[in-house]
Amino acid sequence: MVEIDIYKPIDREDPFMSLWFGDDWVFSADNVHRAFDENPTEKDFTFNINCDGGSVSEGLRIYDVLRTSGKNIYMNIEGGCHSMAVCLLLAAPKENRTANPNCRALIHEVRACTCDNLTADEAQALADEIRTEQEAILDIYADRTGTDRQKLEELMKAERQLTAEQLKEYGFISKINVYTTNRKKHLRTKNFKEMAKTRNEVISAADNFMKKLKNLLSGKVVNYDHTDADGNVLFTTEAEDDTLEVGMAASPDGEFELADGRVVVITDGVIAEIREANGGEGNNDELENLRARVAALEGALTEAENVITDLRNEVGSTYTVRNRQTQPQGKAAPKTSAELKNEAKEKLEKMKGGK
Repeated sequence: MVEIDIYKPIDREDPFMSLWFGDDWVFSADNVHRAFDENPTEKDFTFNINCDGGSVSEGLRIYDVLRTSGKNIYMNIEGGCHSMAVCLLLAAPKENRTANPNCRALIHEVRACTCDNLTADEAQALADEIRTEQEAILDIYADRTGTDRQKLEELMKAERQLTAEQLKEYGFISKINVYTTNRKKHLRTKNFKEMAKTRNEVISAADNFMKKLKNLLSGKVVNYDHTDADGNVLFTTEAEDDTLEVGMAASPDGEFELADGRVVVITDGVIAEIREANGGEGNNDELENLRARVAALEGALTEAENVITDLRNEVGSTYTVRNRQTQPQGKAAPKTSAELKNEAKEKLEKMKGGK
């Protein structure tokens, strides 16, 4: 998991501005690209938002980069999530959007400032551009929150800050974070319960795994996996064995070549065609190789079952260590209270006898 902070204004990078404010004075699509390029094997990215917004065009660009990245995107509002930062929040799936309890988010209409005198046509062109951008943002809001578009437009016009509860109500987030400090006692108790639960889950998973493997080799499964010459699963049929017939339910759709050379064509979830391999029944050497692989798999299965059974017995053991005291090597263990009492009694008797 890679964490990235969105703390700067949203805008495109500008070499001239970088001379004054440094290279990281804004959060841009280029920042996102660099993060992905620097972590090519990472699939999970969390973005922590505390941002007042910024450029509409750059915000929409970042949104598109995130949505088309193929990564697992998580968004969390740390403090403020205002203006275009809301669109960045919505780039994550709803179940991956969270917020701190005291966060705030401002949704407002698109605004533009001008420094020049405008003609009527120029002003109209600018107004049309603003409406286009605002419609694009509303499209994102409606698509990613599930809230009625008219209601979202009313929120835009109201231009008021939303709380975490309101963000959840309108579908902008799915979860409000809970405070986790000062919970040691609770967590400790919970961990013991979770450890016991995890142990039982491991045992159950091992049992289920062994049953599935046995069924797979014995041909007692409901769904049968058909493989290629390398053992890779090509498709699955709703059958207890490797029987193949035209009209049989199978998935996925496509054209597949089996280890024996036959070609199976699946269309709309059923077998549409079975083409026999060139040369008839196939190569005897291939059949012998398949038999040898099955025999080796059965041997490995037996060995794996023994290992897992031993492990399951060990994990499920109810043995408990009795209370005992340990002493440094070479030193006698301290006497118990009963031994000390008997010793004192014996000394007292000797003293009485001496009198």
